Amino acid sequence: MIIRRLVLSLVLVLFASATIGVILGLGDAARQDLAGLLSNTGTVTVSPEPTTTEPTTDPTPSVTAVAKPKPKPTARAATPAPRPTAARPSATPKPKPSATRKPSPTKKPTPRQKPRTKTKDPGPGDSTGPLTRGRGGTVYLTFDDGPSPHTAQILAILSRTGSTATFFHLGVNEIGFPHADAAIRRQGSKVGNHTYNHPDLTRLSGSQLRWQLRHGPRATCFRPPYGATNAAVRAAIAKAGMRQVLWSMDTLDWTKPGGKKLAKIGRSKHLQNGTIILMHDGGGDRAQTVAALPTIIADLKARGFKVRALPYC
Repeated sequence: MIIRRLVLSLVLVLFASATIGVILGLGDAARQDLAGLLSNTGTVTVSPEPTTTEPTTDPTPSVTAVAKPKPKPTARAATPAPRPTAARPSATPKPKPSATRKPSPTKKPTPRQKPRTKTKDPGPGDSTGPLTRGRGGTVYLTFDDGPSPHTAQILAILSRTGSTATFFHLGVNEIGFPHADAAIRRQGSKVGNHTYNHPDLTRLSGSQLRWQLRHGPRATCFRPPYGATNAAVRAAIAKAGMRQVLWSMDTLDWTKPGGKKLAKIGRSKHLQNGTIILMHDGGGDRAQTVAALPTIIADLKARGFKVRALPYC
């Protein structure tokens, strides 16, 4: 009986040893499955001795590298080479056509900007040298664009020299000098119409032209601004009962050439009987004209000329 038990115990030990050897050869997952199976069947299993591993200095848990199966090489779709494209010539931007500027309408010159006339600009070359008494005659002084503060100064010079002149005045300027026309007539000089505000009459409509004539000073003589006239202007002047008067010598005193140059006008070789001299008593600073006027009149008289207003005005 005892021997039987010993033999049985020996068999069990051998079996257990074999089992332990098999179990130790198994992987962790297989051992866990086997332990679960034995627990279900009531069989006692001996767990393998734990293997002690030396602690590593690196606390990071080791990761078992699992060999991944090498992926089968897949044939890459050949990317078609890009077709050569012909380089398009860069489009040169067409220059935008520059807008043709319309010529700006010519501004109407103001009394301070009178256009030059065809008459001779008297200068040193026109001087006759020493004054000699000639055949004499009459020279007509005319003054445009007043009245102004210079008008009274010119009247005083005319009175001192026993001379008279014709003043072509603007209606707009008479507002500030309401007694100028009366003073001119008392001195023996004359007043002419030079429109209301000095426009170029050739650019006006018929109604505008008539308005300018009506609103200038009341007179029998009319001088168109800038000397700008045509058939329509002459007809309107005549219909208004006035006579058109221009000039034969422009002193260009409105350019302010200097008192000395203006003073030579009385010596000009272009002067003759009946010459109408254009000067200004308004439209700007006429101090040079006022300063030169006594010398001009003196030289004219020395040559035998009388200085008078236009008789028909």
